[in-house]
Amino acid sequence: MARFRSARRTDDRARRSAYSVTAGWILAHGLNPQISYAAPSQYERCAARSAAEHGSHTWKCCVPDGRACTRPGPARLVLFSTGGIALGLGLVAQFVLGDSLGSNDPSTFLAAAGLIAGSGALVGALTGRWLNADGPRIDRVRADTLALQGSYSGASTVDETSPPNLRGSFAPTLRFAHGDGRLRLTGHVGGDLGRHRVVDPRRQVANADGSAPIVRTSKILSVGVGLDLAVALPYPVMSRRRSQYLGAVELRWKPDFQFRRENIHAGNGSERWIERTMLLPLVAGLRWHVSPRQRFTVYFGPRFDIVSYAEGPNDRLRRGSPQLAPLYGEAWYDIDVPLQGRKRRSSTIVNSQFSAGYVHSRFDGTGLNIGPVVGFLGTIHLRAHLRIIPRGSKVAWQPTLAAVLGQGLRWNISLGVTLPEIRGKRR
Repeated sequence: MARFRSARRTDDRARRSAYSVTAGWILAHGLNPQISYAAPSQYERCAARSAAEHGSHTWKCCVPDGRACTRPGPARLVLFSTGGIALGLGLVAQFVLGDSLGSNDPSTFLAAAGLIAGSGALVGALTGRWLNADGPRIDRVRADTLALQGSYSGASTVDETSPPNLRGSFAPTLRFAHGDGRLRLTGHVGGDLGRHRVVDPRRQVANADGSAPIVRTSKILSVGVGLDLAVALPYPVMSRRRSQYLGAVELRWKPDFQFRRENIHAGNGSERWIERTMLLPLVAGLRWHVSPRQRFTVYFGPRFDIVSYAEGPNDRLRRGSPQLAPLYGEAWYDIDVPLQGRKRRSSTIVNSQFSAGYVHSRFDGTGLNIGPVVGFLGTIHLRAHLRIIPRGSKVAWQPTLAAVLGQGLRWNISLGVTLPEIRGKRR
């Protein structure tokens, strides 16, 4: 009995000592609501042991990131499985229901988002092993505070023209005081630098000189403004003993307003003005950090369209009423790859980001048409970003090259600058 009481007193003293150390650490460093600083989990101990024995982390351990434990291998396995299930359900629904819901069928977006999730998980596993895309967090690419973008697609038919497009955008960011969320104001203004020309390619209606007759010409003005709210959930959500450490999650809300004004000249000499408005008040989603350098993001929500038109410049604009349009959705997979600046003697830090995404919207009239499948699919986006920032500077330059696949290939080139975020004040 005396031996048992002595062991119990020793355990009590050890427990009080641990509580004192924890309380002192919190008072000295503060407490981040996103991360729980308790005793190391089995996966963190596994990472330390694996790094000491093998010089790297194993598949089941945490990656070497000082902020929080994340296990990319199991996280990508869950993402790949979820994406495969979504793809399968979407395709089954398409075959069972057919085209009964047309382009408003949510199974189309479900299948496309599953494809992005599954393929992103596979590519992420390869880049994580070969390009060190699973290491600790880096100064990654952010939304451009100010940017200028030019795009060009060319024409697929002889005698047709597709002029380049120029747009300016802005996205200032307000970071919340406790660092667990941010609010971003997004917007753009742009348009065509010339007129689109569409012709009738049939030989039997060709002009006397052999050229194709003009069916119509058009020019578009594009304006958009919206918000992007991100709030991080506590991580880990469960206790450190029960958590599987599959990565932090952010909840997203992205209301948006898009406006297009198109001037059309028909081949018979008539003129028409068309205004199209897209309202996205309830678009929401989440971002899953499957590793410190890889993320999967998905948005979806109802879409409302307003179409107005006028016959000629002197005609009164006939405004339509809001109509429920096909479901709007986005799915993205981002991978960060460091390029330069990991050594302290380097004066410039250069990091890159590769993104693949699918946007389920044909608001601008573009989308994938595969054989008889016309009007169902949106566009596929591939992007390569660079972030160039002098060491110690708060301003970074971000050139971007992007390709948009939908009724042809459209190339986008942009140059943006990121300025310091606006910080909320603590109360």
